Amino acid sequence: MSLSSLLLDELRACAGQSGKSLFVRDGQRSVRCEAVHCERFAATVDELVLETPELAAATIAQLEAASRDLASRVNYLLEPVAPIESDAAGCTVQMRSNPPQKDDNGWRYYELVLRRGGSVALARYERQPGQPRVRVPAALTHEVIGRLVNDFELTAASV
Repeated sequence: MSLSSLLLDELRACAGQSGKSLFVRDGQRSVRCEAVHCERFAATVDELVLETPELAAATIAQLEAASRDLASRVNYLLEPVAPIESDAAGCTVQMRSNPPQKDDNGWRYYELVLRRGGSVALARYERQPGQPRVRVPAALTHEVIGRLVNDFELTAASV
């Protein structure tokens, strides 16, 4: 069974529940999903993280290439995502919604971070004028969660 199938089974089993920390493993890869609330077909997710050995020794150039690959795959979120910053010292690449969602209350955006050591993580943030950004739950259908896990895996395998 794939990681995405394992995670979706866990999410379905938690329908109607709140504050669930889900963890599934398939071989050396694992996914952690911090679900604020689970429903039958969707969940509000604080964070979705793939841990994988393919990124354990990745160079910054490999992470940058992987972030471009991931941006081309993940074209189904509320906003398109793109690499915005690389940190050679920390060996991380940060991606964000480009452009972010903007309304009278401020900006909301997805942030994805690829890290040497072996992770790809997604979270959603909100920034109101004059205030620091805060993490907010991302409302995602089960289908989108499954696609994200699959795309994280495909991107990691390309490194």
